[in-house]
Amino acid sequence: MAKSITELLKSGVVIGDGGYLIELERRGYVDSGSGREKVGTGRGSGQFTPEVAIENPDALRELHREFLNAGSHVLQALTFFGTREKLNRAGYGADTERINFEAVKLAKEVARDDSKHFEEFVRDFTKAGVDQIQVDRALVAGSVSRTQLTEREGMASLDKSRDHIAEQIRLLKDAGVDFLILETFFHLAEMKVALECAAAAGLPAVATMSFRPLITKCTDGHTPAECAKVMADLGAAAVGANCEQDPKRMLPLLREMRGATSVPLAAQPAAFRTTEECHSFTRLPAFPDDLETIQVSRNEFIEFGKAARQEGIGYIGGCCGCNAAYIRALARGVEESNKRL
Repeated sequence: MAKSITELLKSGVVIGDGGYLIELERRGYVDSGSGREKVGTGRGSGQFTPEVAIENPDALRELHREFLNAGSHVLQALTFFGTREKLNRAGYGADTERINFEAVKLAKEVARDDSKHFEEFVRDFTKAGVDQIQVDRALVAGSVSRTQLTEREGMASLDKSRDHIAEQIRLLKDAGVDFLILETFFHLAEMKVALECAAAAGLPAVATMSFRPLITKCTDGHTPAECAKVMADLGAAAVGANCEQDPKRMLPLLREMRGATSVPLAAQPAAFRTTEECHSFTRLPAFPDDLETIQVSRNEFIEFGKAARQEGIGYIGGCCGCNAAYIRALARGVEESNKRL
């Protein structure tokens, strides 16, 4: 087993996986919630929740395999929106422990099945003089997202958010994740809570904020640079952004983050095109049922992979809209960049 995500980040560009919930929604296993609520408000229930882990595990298992075959070095357990708060509103609160445990179990099973793939990844770095890392499987990350309480109830809800996030992190640690990916946090204040909970649990964390409607600041008013510095100061192994923007739109905010901290950057862009007026695909009319009309080309992800090392991106993956083809494109770009070194 690799010592930690921190060790791998020292070795080279780590390729993550892609987006699970929207891809599984396209395949018929996840409900977008568009028929029951105004999507994007966080006020309703059943909006992209991860019960597929217990209701259709074979579908999730297959998607994990596709990402590994495409070149992923890390699998995320499908625990996004897996806090008891969100699952309660979706009608799955009583299954919170089971959903988190089974999601991690599935990811670990697939990662073990493909240990040769990960060993080859590490071997490439040992040839370059990096100390030998003992591995017997791919890394598995637990995905922890915002609770939506801050969106619905304001900053006074942060203590409740802390309780729900801490509970989920405890469940993920007990299930055996290697590290956490804290993702799609719109408020820096809630991200700070999540990083404090990760530190208390003794788990390394990659921390990525999401910016909407514009990339200039997060919802509670902090610039990308300010977010990066705070996340790094709180011990994040890598800091960056995920979702909402395609690679070209995300790059400027990542560059701002790079100027504010020395830790590796993490980038998980979406595969949907945004506009000059709105940099957030979830705020566009195409979300969630007409996303195919704003899908970006895989070539943009090849170019993003080529630029990763130069841009200081140590962890690179995809988010919403990124299936295995996009991760393969990222891996190709990273490989072509490595050949030029």
